[in-house]
Formats: sequence, structure tokens, C-alpha cells
Amino acid sequence: MATAAETDNLREFRTSLRVRYPETDRMGVVYHAHYFVWFELGRTELMRSLGATYGKLEDEGGISFPVIEAGARYRAPARYDDLLTVQTTLVEVSRARVRFDYQILRDEDGKLLVEGSTEHATVGPNGRPRRMPEDLRRRLQAGEASR
Repeated sequence: MATAAETDNLREFRTSLRVRYPETDRMGVVYHAHYFVWFELGRTELMRSLGATYGKLEDEGGISFPVIEAGARYRAPARYDDLLTVQTTLVEVSRARVRFDYQILRDEDGKLLVEGSTEHATVGPNGRPRRMPEDLRRRLQAGEASR
């Protein structure tokens, strides 16, 4: 289960989690694909903190943000039962794209385990590219929390 703690910068968000046994291989090391799931967890919580949940955007706004590019650099392994922090930063917002950067750190020693990024297009219900609604774009650019 994840818990989120907001930082002073609303464009940056931290989410905590504990590595579960099924996320590891036989050596007790986290399987590489799980880091992308944790990136999504961090991104979802950051968007929620800005009042822009994916469900609301899809249901009410008719837009989604599919991943169009993703990358990760693995620096050290996470292991079963480690407490981790996913630090997610909203780094770029344009008329039709959003980019996030991530760092995953082990809580015990603060060691950087993985860093990565994802870029997302704005698409309509038909899956075709479209411009992001102006009010949402301005809010994301400003990092303003929705109240």
C-alpha cells in the first residue's frame, strides 16, 4: 500500500511503498518492470494532488495521457521488504504533452536506486491527439493545487 506526502513544491510529489515478495525474482531483487508500475503510482498521486485524477480527466474531460516514451536507469537493486520513496517531478507541460521525471530511493539509507522519465501525449476518446484543455494546462504548468 502506498502513502503520499506532499513536498513544498507542488510539481514534486513523494509516494512511499514497501517491496512485496511477488515483485522480486528468486534472488529477492525487484524485477525491472515493476519500477515502471511505481513510476505510474507516483505520477497518479502527483496528478491527484493537483486535482486532475485520471478517472476524472477521462470521464469528464474526454482526455487521456498514454505513455509515448519511457526510460529508466538502474543504479542499485531494491529488495524484498525494502521501504522505498518514489519522487515524481512534473518537468514539462506543453499544449499536447506532459513529461515526468522519477527517482526511486531506499528509505533506510537514502540510496538512489532508479531514475527515469515518461512522456505522455494528450489524446481524445477516439485515441487521436488533441490539445490539452487550457485550464488544465495552466494549472499543471503552475503546479497549483486544486482546492
